[in-house]
Amino acid sequence: MKNNKRIFISQCMIVKDEEKNIEKALSWGKGVMWEQIVIDTGSTDRTAELAGKLGAKVFHLEWAEDFSAAKNYAIQKARGDWIVFLDADEYMTEEDAKKLPYIFAQLSRKGFDGSTALLHNLDDTGRIFSSCSHLRFFRNIPDIRYKRRIHEQLVSLSGRELQVMDGTQEFSIFHTGYQRAASTEKKKSGRNRRMLQRELEEYPDDPELMGYMGDECFDDGELEEAERWYRQAVAHMPGELKEHDQRSATTFVRLLMTLTERETIGWPDVQDMYQQGVQAFPKEADLDYMAGRFLVMHGSPEEAVEYLETALGKLEAYGSTNKALFLAGNLGDACDLLAKSCYETGQLQKCVTYAVEHLKCERYEMKPLVWLLKALFHEEESIQDQEKHEAVMGFLSKIYDLPALKDRLFVMKTAQRAECDGFAGYVREHYFTPDEQKMLGIQEDEKGAVR
Repeated sequence: MKNNKRIFISQCMIVKDEEKNIEKALSWGKGVMWEQIVIDTGSTDRTAELAGKLGAKVFHLEWAEDFSAAKNYAIQKARGDWIVFLDADEYMTEEDAKKLPYIFAQLSRKGFDGSTALLHNLDDTGRIFSSCSHLRFFRNIPDIRYKRRIHEQLVSLSGRELQVMDGTQEFSIFHTGYQRAASTEKKKSGRNRRMLQRELEEYPDDPELMGYMGDECFDDGELEEAERWYRQAVAHMPGELKEHDQRSATTFVRLLMTLTERETIGWPDVQDMYQQGVQAFPKEADLDYMAGRFLVMHGSPEEAVEYLETALGKLEAYGSTNKALFLAGNLGDACDLLAKSCYETGQLQKCVTYAVEHLKCERYEMKPLVWLLKALFHEEESIQDQEKHEAVMGFLSKIYDLPALKDRLFVMKTAQRAECDGFAGYVREHYFTPDEQKMLGIQEDEKGAVR
């Protein structure tokens, strides 16, 4: 018999060809989980074999283009009191995993059905670039199951509202396969569309499904079709939207993205959709970011600065949990757009500030250094202005490792790109030995410009 004082936890996952991830996926919670359930949907590698060797209960299910069916099959096989449902490319820290039994015991006594966790998306360098809340922990009772073939959601089969604790301050989940998943999903676009189309046939007025279909069209480059789906989604949204309704916010943001790509669209149309989005989601920085991008691309730098700075202000004030997905992952682009726009409007100090912010993250990105140098040498440059050149190199030494040949060469080549020929010549003369100049083929024309 079970000890009533103990919480039995079933870790569940559905997998296909996860040979590289399966060991880590089954290791992080090994000392906490009572059982581990793996549903293999057709792997052609050693995923199932390795999972079995690691002690998991492995079941095979023929893939029927239905994520909810596969996940519900896993739930049927689980015998624990609570279920933890993570993907193979996700994990928790050992410290957070140890909290699970204690927290689940508390939730059981208080009548909760589940708990959310904060899911962090990691880029290829391991840096967190966005976060959002996900419902991944829930009681193992017959009333709780997944719905939808794709973009599945946990629901009560009896129609009641699930009682869910906000666990974003308690638990974190780390998603390591975001970039790989994005690439893989693009290859699976046909499959995703088929599943979404079947869902839309059953629920033709569902704005979330329409938004997801718009995403598929957008990712496949079908911008007009994407715009049509996004507009339909907006038209079918309820009058009041919840602050953390990330799907609806994403629909507004992606619609602005499609409008930005259209050459014939005007600012009034974009502004109208922007205002609708801001009215529903006043804290969503991505709306301002997309509006700013549009204005930059359509030659309105002064207005662009206003929107882009508002976007950064919202990101700082409200963070990137369940919001600012695009801005948080593209801060360098936002800073570059600001540097460009500030330079074009004569706000040179701001141009320097935003260019440096970009370079702090990506010091070998040429565009921000171009704008930085243009701002520092905005007046007609004198080739003999050695004092100014020395001051600029002193400034750049805080960003670059000037003893390193790679960094010196990058600075010189970027100075050429920025048409700061006097500065490029100064770098060549004072920071490269004759042997280095000869080796690299660095020459100077009769006007003193490096080539």
